[in-house]
Amino acid sequence: MKNVRFIFVLLLFVNCTTDSAEVDETSETINLQPESQICVDDLPKVRLSNNSAEDFDFIVYTSSDFSMLHTQNISSTDNSGWLELSHNDVIVLATNSIVYGQKIQLNLQACDNVELEIDANNVLVASIN
Repeated sequence: MKNVRFIFVLLLFVNCTTDSAEVDETSETINLQPESQICVDDLPKVRLSNNSAEDFDFIVYTSSDFSMLHTQNISSTDNSGWLELSHNDVIVLATNSIVYGQKIQLNLQACDNVELEIDANNVLVASIN
């Protein structure tokens, strides 16, 4: 009878140990969320990738008073890097001597990341991530 009690105690101990390890794994999994899911009031960001054969001027204006927030020349096959914007309503302009004044108006929210691209046909397009 002592042996049976001893076996029951061992089984309880083994079961409890296994359960707590599973709980630890679950809590570790929950804490490993992608950065985009834990964003809290970060400034919106934009990035322009130039996938055309031409260089482009990349200009960002505010929609309210058209003040310039950023200007940069982006060579062919290059990108601007991520730019944090202090305003949510902006106009993005991509221009050069061949394709003049392509613009996209954006109404951004905190934590928005907008990928802008000038494609192989020199067309400006945007996608929000």
